Amino acid sequence: MYFKEQRYEKAKASTLASTHTVELPETGLLDSISLQFALVNKSAVYDDSPTTLHHNITKIEVIGDNDKSLFSMRGEQAIAKAYRKMKSLPEMLQNGYGGKTQWGVIPIFFGRRYKDGHYALDLSKWDKVELQVTNAVSSTYFTSLSMETRLCTIEDSVEAHPKFLKQWEYEAEKPAAATSYIRPKLPTSGMLRALMIQLDPDLTALTGQIAEDPIGDSYNWKLWFKDRALTVRDHRPKDLMRDEHYMNGLGIGQSGCLPYPSKTQRTDFHWAYVENVTFSPIHTSDADIALLSFEDSRGRMQILNSVGGSTFYMAHIRGIGLFHTFEIPFYIDDIETEYLDLNRYKPIEIEWYGFEAGNTHRIILEKPIGQGPAEYA
Repeated sequence: MYFKEQRYEKAKASTLASTHTVELPETGLLDSISLQFALVNKSAVYDDSPTTLHHNITKIEVIGDNDKSLFSMRGEQAIAKAYRKMKSLPEMLQNGYGGKTQWGVIPIFFGRRYKDGHYALDLSKWDKVELQVTNAVSSTYFTSLSMETRLCTIEDSVEAHPKFLKQWEYEAEKPAAATSYIRPKLPTSGMLRALMIQLDPDLTALTGQIAEDPIGDSYNWKLWFKDRALTVRDHRPKDLMRDEHYMNGLGIGQSGCLPYPSKTQRTDFHWAYVENVTFSPIHTSDADIALLSFEDSRGRMQILNSVGGSTFYMAHIRGIGLFHTFEIPFYIDDIETEYLDLNRYKPIEIEWYGFEAGNTHRIILEKPIGQGPAEYA
């Protein structure tokens, strides 16, 4: 057995605010897909927020036989899922300056990690498999978007590969009002490898300010097994984010960006709970410069304001809860016999207490699934 890597579709322009479709090969064992994006900013890109590449990729989906969803996530979710599988962030350059290019890689893994060798998507079991990438890029603030598609396949394998890992946004719901609850239930069959939650906050138009931050002390998240007979999690979201980092060995997550300074608009610093930020300002003269003002907050969307003609070359960020997500893995050695038997513990219920209503609770599931439409569930 060996792995083959190929550039399947060279960098190709995507129509703005549309869906880019790539028909995948008819045969082969697909380990992973790597999507490389380049987004060119217009001069006034900083007049609209959020202006990040990852926020404007609104859906990435792999579809079999026209209607079977094999992978389906928003751009931020796909990066967050890849982060857990890679134990590090995919390559990404977030640039808030006009006329500059943002780029990023979003990997899709059909196994537990890159080059898994055990789980893979068998393309021959489907009549047709398509990759569909939807963007919400505005022509007012951006010039162009391009996408390159790379495939990694398993070649000359003697293993049967009867399953792949299906990963998808299972449900999205927002509390009807402040101080109200949502109580979604998970599926009742199959084995669940991991449960990822995104507490996706509403952002104020133009400024990108988070109206109601879901990591505050007044919010709470619970997970129940067997019709609430077993309480498995009962925490504030930021505690759940910390717990995940301890368990998965991720440590404090790190990322970087080139932020455009503004007195009114927020920069996306990626992590729901920012531990610290290190800035690298530069100045062309010998004059003293006042560096910046940074809000007394650990939230993800922050005002970054410079005075004295300084330019921010880079911000290096450390924190937890990438894009307001946390994940609960149901394994130690990462073998299928360890995964959570949904039928055994059903009904499995979540309770999200929305102290304020402006957050969408998104459930992302990951399950081993048999190959082909006859095995699909």
